[in-house]
Amino acid sequence: MPLADFHVSDPLTLGIEVELQVVNPPGYDLSQDSSRLIDAMKSQVTGGEVKHDITESMLEIATGVCRDIHQAAHQFSAMQQIILQTAAAHHVQICGGGTHPFQKWQRQLVCEDERYARTVEMFGYLMQQATVFGQHVHVGCANGDDAIYLLHGLSRFVPHFIALSAASPYSQGSDTRYASSRLNLFSAFPDNGPMPWVANWQEFTGLFRRLSYTSMIESIKDLHWDIRPSPNFGTVEVRVMDTPLTLSHAINIAGLIQAVSHWLLAERPFKHQPQDYLLYKFNRFQACRYGLDGIITDVHSGEQHTIAEDLTRLLEKIAPWADRLHAGSALDELAARVKRGKNEAQLMRDFVADGGSLIGLVQKHAEIWAAG
Repeated sequence: MPLADFHVSDPLTLGIEVELQVVNPPGYDLSQDSSRLIDAMKSQVTGGEVKHDITESMLEIATGVCRDIHQAAHQFSAMQQIILQTAAAHHVQICGGGTHPFQKWQRQLVCEDERYARTVEMFGYLMQQATVFGQHVHVGCANGDDAIYLLHGLSRFVPHFIALSAASPYSQGSDTRYASSRLNLFSAFPDNGPMPWVANWQEFTGLFRRLSYTSMIESIKDLHWDIRPSPNFGTVEVRVMDTPLTLSHAINIAGLIQAVSHWLLAERPFKHQPQDYLLYKFNRFQACRYGLDGIITDVHSGEQHTIAEDLTRLLEKIAPWADRLHAGSALDELAARVKRGKNEAQLMRDFVADGGSLIGLVQKHAEIWAAG
């Protein structure tokens, strides 16, 4: 199966996708109403998109192509008001978070869609278990070779993106002891984790061709790597983040990714090689398990730092690049969050430790999302 040519995009343009939970008060379990909501609001949304994801409890919102995080924030703000009004009319609520803390996967209904039907036939119950919620960020690239360089560069910071967004400590009614348990649910899929090594776009097209011989993929959308090139959009797509509890935090994370991308493509600070990935899954695990307190190891020097320490240095390094993208405020807010030392997963645990219930936790998340 041939791969589409890499669509030329304006470099460093931004697209953000956020998967949201549709919940039913007063019990605050997941609802199965996303199709009704989407049908009711599709004609009202401009400058972005509201669409299905795998199951009927998931509502995905996506910006159009944006110059910077401020344009993305404007689009999301307009969508948020429409979604809140429509949800209220249908007696449901919306919230963020990487997992719903007590839903049962057996109750999830897969959306009626030809592609989803094919994946359910292939993967069975894994598709219902994939009722988890993430944020994806697209960054525009001028050509395929730039996309491959950027993908390898961003892969170095996967633990940082995971730790900053970690918001899934609870799953199936239990504390998982992970900051981000969401990514664990994908470990059974054959394409989990990093993309296989390629050095340039020509090698990537050969990789895709060989993968297509397996009959398990029909398009790039069937490959769910942590970071993947999206040739139809002309972007690199970062896919490791939990859905944050607020749109503002989602936008700040996107600003970080855009600024890191600007630095990587302008400075070319790394000479990528296959050995870069030797400790990739170990460092990724540390971020999922411990969040900002996770220990990451430099594969070449052996030096170890907490993710929080490494993030502080990274935010300082890329500040000039963020300023050029009008994203300096996003880095400032992320730096303050790192300094406080608590991601959203820890705040969720604090709520429960103070006597809150899991039902109360979801109710609080819906209130946080509605407040903006």
